[in-house]
Amino acid sequence: MKFKWIYHDHKELTIFDQIKRNRNIGDDFLKNNYHHLPNPSLMKDLDKAVERIIFALTQKEKIIIFGHDDLDGITSTYILFDFLENVGSQNHYYYIPNRLVDNHGIQDNFIQKVINEDINLVITVDNGITDTKAVEKLNANGKEVIITDHHLVPDQLPPAYAIVNPKQDDCPFPFDMMAGVGIVYFLVKRLSEKMNVPLDMNYLFWVAVGSIADKVPMISLNRILVKKALEEWNNFGDDSFRLLSQQNSSARNHTSRMGLIRFIIRLLSNHRDQNGENRSLKFLIKSTTNKEDFYQKLLKEYNSQEDKLEELKEYLDSLIPEQDLLYLIYFDTKKQIPFEYLGFSASYISNLIRIPVMMLKRKNDVISCEARSTEGFDLVESFHNCRECLIQFGGHKKAAGFTMMSSKYDRFRDCIHKQAQKNEHYICEYRKLNIDAVFDISKIDEYKQFIQTDFDFLQPYGEDNPAPIVILKGFTPALHNNLINIDNISILNGNDYTYDVVLKYNGAGIKILDYKKK
Repeated sequence: MKFKWIYHDHKELTIFDQIKRNRNIGDDFLKNNYHHLPNPSLMKDLDKAVERIIFALTQKEKIIIFGHDDLDGITSTYILFDFLENVGSQNHYYYIPNRLVDNHGIQDNFIQKVINEDINLVITVDNGITDTKAVEKLNANGKEVIITDHHLVPDQLPPAYAIVNPKQDDCPFPFDMMAGVGIVYFLVKRLSEKMNVPLDMNYLFWVAVGSIADKVPMISLNRILVKKALEEWNNFGDDSFRLLSQQNSSARNHTSRMGLIRFIIRLLSNHRDQNGENRSLKFLIKSTTNKEDFYQKLLKEYNSQEDKLEELKEYLDSLIPEQDLLYLIYFDTKKQIPFEYLGFSASYISNLIRIPVMMLKRKNDVISCEARSTEGFDLVESFHNCRECLIQFGGHKKAAGFTMMSSKYDRFRDCIHKQAQKNEHYICEYRKLNIDAVFDISKIDEYKQFIQTDFDFLQPYGEDNPAPIVILKGFTPALHNNLINIDNISILNGNDYTYDVVLKYNGAGIKILDYKKK
């Protein structure tokens, strides 16, 4: 047994009722829907941004969207770009920096592009909140900037025309944990209302893709938006969706639809190009006639990437420490992990050993880091406490990243060590499995029925709403293998023994997370 099991034994209840009771799931969680979304105008500066965009459209000003190069930024860029296209703009452009080449944020080469091409309005999506100096330079050259972002707000805000970020202290919007694409969705929703044009239903699908990709908490507004996308599945009809959904034409329930979304996330990730281009974004905005060929190229790259991931997983398995640690910092001096897979690598190891993991890699004299953590260690707070060592940082408490000069590495390592020691109790406490239901072998049919029916009622699963974990008591492989199909049954050494096993169904199969021999 690797983890501490935390559970309440309510075996008198059904498995579904145990889950609802242990998670304090009420009617609001199950019934809140799209009609419960708050008024977009509650978001600070959103109406100001809307009026400025409408003015730019009526004056035929040049508009450029500056997006982040992850899938949250790509879907954000696509939704806003497509909306501007649909309302008749012929002067809008996009720029997606390449993190493998460009530093994070607005750089001088982009500023020069804006000046040289006489662009009037810059709109950032999924970034920009820390780009104070860049915005000052743009302003000095007569350019105006609208920032839409969802990352941590710094002490000094950029002097932008409008800043739409619900994390601002004086923003009355009731939820501040949306992905960047969620904020852009509210922006175009309000634009459609003010311009009296219909809002494309297909945008909801891309909100779901970007939100799940960015691992935002799947609660409140995020859950409402993604759940609406799952419910409206058969009404989506844009060319990209139709082509991508061919991969799973039988996506008839929420579980299979979430599976297709996760495939799309893997397919469209890591297609960075030079000079502000991005192949995934090109695919989304391409005309129907060229889309099929483009899709086949992306699919070929995806299959190649999947092979590389399998090789990478083998390498990452070799990095798993044998001893218990409070945290793991791994500096990829052997150059085995590509920059674009730092986040995947941190997540893979952290999920296995349930401690904070920081994966570092050097580019020239700058170190980049992607980090993943458990509930017991807030990455953003820790990076904030070590901010004197960092160039910049951002993200969420369980998924964040930073850049720093190589000369600050030792100081940063000492600082993080102090942060981990300060949070030792919490890190150890969260090396646990929170169990949602307990049942014995006599109720195995009830568990299988739960998977077939009630499992989808709790969808969409994600951060803060994970797929349920259950304990099956009294399982003897030699006797009960024929009753339930468990993917990794081989980890139970000795089929004649009886076990209590922790199971998780992830939509594709049932896996053992931990076990105790009885």
